[in-house]
Amino acid sequence: MKKQDWIYLIILALVMGCQEQSEPSDKGETSQEQAVPASSVISYTVLNAFPHDTAAFTQGLEYYKGQLLESTGLTGKSSLRAVDISSGKVSSRINLDKNIFAEGLTVLHDTLYQLSWQNHEVYLWDVRKQPFQKLATLPWSGEGWGITNDGNQLIISEGSDKLYFVQPGTLKLNKVLSIRDQYGAVNNLNELEMIDGYIYANRWQYDYILKIDPVTGFVAGIINLQDFLVKNSKADLSYLSKPGTTATDNGAVLNGIAFDPKKKTLYITGKLWPEIFEIRLN
Repeated sequence: MKKQDWIYLIILALVMGCQEQSEPSDKGETSQEQAVPASSVISYTVLNAFPHDTAAFTQGLEYYKGQLLESTGLTGKSSLRAVDISSGKVSSRINLDKNIFAEGLTVLHDTLYQLSWQNHEVYLWDVRKQPFQKLATLPWSGEGWGITNDGNQLIISEGSDKLYFVQPGTLKLNKVLSIRDQYGAVNNLNELEMIDGYIYANRWQYDYILKIDPVTGFVAGIINLQDFLVKNSKADLSYLSKPGTTATDNGAVLNGIAFDPKKKTLYITGKLWPEIFEIRLN
């Protein structure tokens, strides 16, 4: 074989090798490898403002049969409450043990699941009876922040960019979903609410609510609530501020999402807020 023939074969082999490497994998890209579309801005209309206990460090909010269920936090002050929407009056209240820092809550098949923050426990209550009757305490390996359900599974956040889908009654893990927007991973996921097939999430220390696709984990939309309390409250907010600080600095952050499936409206509030607001997404 001539020298130029050898050179030709070597070049041909290199070209074919590059083509093989550039061919797409048979497995295809996973949803997490795909480019995330930019999130849309979701507008809203404020319909009503109702009184809210300004001592309630709101960690979870749920609409259930015409009333609001609320989980409040802080060690030594945590509680589980049933609240009349229009008056803000607490109709039923259970104070939790002094060592518990309560977090989010959700109701699935008439069982209320209430998280604790760093106690590594989930509390199960019979929601049909008031005062609520405790059914069980289940261990949870991580921190508890927010919780909702899709009708079959519980969905739990723990302050990272991950959501954990678990079986009710056992908390056995089904899957972990990473949440991303067009800029990358989205952490600080907190209070959760399932609304019309999407997960809505408060993001701790941010004044907006995220709309999340539960299949891909992509953020599909954002409800911008910057300065919402100042713009919409008729209450005196001076109790939330100290010299040189803001309400947010003092812990009064947006937190709490509840959905009325009949009226298609949301109830939103925050820790230590004087009101719960009813809004409709446009």
